[in-house]
Amino acid sequence: MTLLELQDEAWRGLPVVRRTLAGRRVVDLVVRKAVAGWPVPVMRQCDAAEAVVVGRYMALSIERAVRHEVGIGILLSLVLSAVISEVIKMLLRRWFSNPGEMTALASETRHYD
Repeated sequence: MTLLELQDEAWRGLPVVRRTLAGRRVVDLVVRKAVAGWPVPVMRQCDAAEAVVVGRYMALSIERAVRHEVGIGILLSLVLSAVISEVIKMLLRRWFSNPGEMTALASETRHYD
């Protein structure tokens, strides 16, 4: 799987209202930042419950970074938070189904980010 394929999967997996309000550019940015910042060494040590906690902290970090980069208002910040939450859930599911693929994707994305 490539980053572009993952971005497409995230876009298709989001509820229509959220993805429409956020826009493709923001969704792609969220996915890229989440994958590039994916904490592989930490996730290798986590069970499912711990991974959810790590995901929450990642979501906060990604939200700050995207807000700073895109400069969104208050209403869209609520949408952004929901989009980030959905993307993190998707990545957690992917991690538990195929950690090797996520590790490779994170490494590749960091290289180009």
